[in-house]
Amino acid sequence: MNESLIFQETPDLVNPYLFIGYRGWLNAGELGTGSIEYLRRKLNARKFAAIDPGHFYIGQVPGFDSAQIMRPQTVVEGGLIKSLEEPANEFFYWQSGGENDLILFTGFEPNVAWPEYTSAILSMAKRCNVCRIYTLGGVFDQVPHTRETSVYAVLSRPEMKREFQSFPLLNYNGPCSFSTLLVNHAGRAGIEAASIVARVPPYIQTFHEKIACDLLQKVFAHTSLHVDLSDLRKIGNTVAELMDNDFRQNKTAMEQLRKLEEMYDAALIQGYGYKEVNVDELMQEMLDTKMSGKKPH
Repeated sequence: MNESLIFQETPDLVNPYLFIGYRGWLNAGELGTGSIEYLRRKLNARKFAAIDPGHFYIGQVPGFDSAQIMRPQTVVEGGLIKSLEEPANEFFYWQSGGENDLILFTGFEPNVAWPEYTSAILSMAKRCNVCRIYTLGGVFDQVPHTRETSVYAVLSRPEMKREFQSFPLLNYNGPCSFSTLLVNHAGRAGIEAASIVARVPPYIQTFHEKIACDLLQKVFAHTSLHVDLSDLRKIGNTVAELMDNDFRQNKTAMEQLRKLEEMYDAALIQGYGYKEVNVDELMQEMLDTKMSGKKPH
């Protein structure tokens, strides 16, 4: 038993999948955490375990942005501390009644001790006989919201490539995310794992239901699970319509969006991936819209 795991109960699960979404590098537009939270509420998934935050987080790093500070959150009323919460890393389960159940994990990318944190997740996977791990995420990229959601995959085992041949498989050389480390360690442990990451337009900062629905549909297509995502799709379509309307009312932003669409389409046609597009003007228009009191997307 991994000493960082804390169990509230031990559910009887059937060959579950493990879906992971965490706050960190690959959570653009809150896509990973938002997708897990949606599924947790949709399925009424029950919490059954957690990872003790222990020594995985640094409360304050001098010179770092506030978004990277992992201080515990507190509520103080009348001089008395009503609550104090450390970063939560929690496991939830859903029994599908079919051949595979589902475990959901949401948490915070650890600041330190990545191998130990990974070991806790993989210990849970082994204990529950998890058949495959999926980490869900998003990365800001030069893509317009008016095109089909694009995702890429990173896999733990070479024999999985045939199954995921319809996915762009990532080619990358540089600093890795926690998901990459987890997938790598899962492969070493003989566990199938896939990091599925959606490309998120740089002007979308909050959870976007349409992109999340597209991401989840692509993932569920590689499982035996059947979850009705029509409510998420309906909200996503409404949000997309509102966003389109915002662009139509902002001539400068619309011009920049059209340039982004042209570059994106040209890259797809020529088959050489995504070119760098200067979206500074577009981002500024979206910031101006936010500052004027409209909802940022």
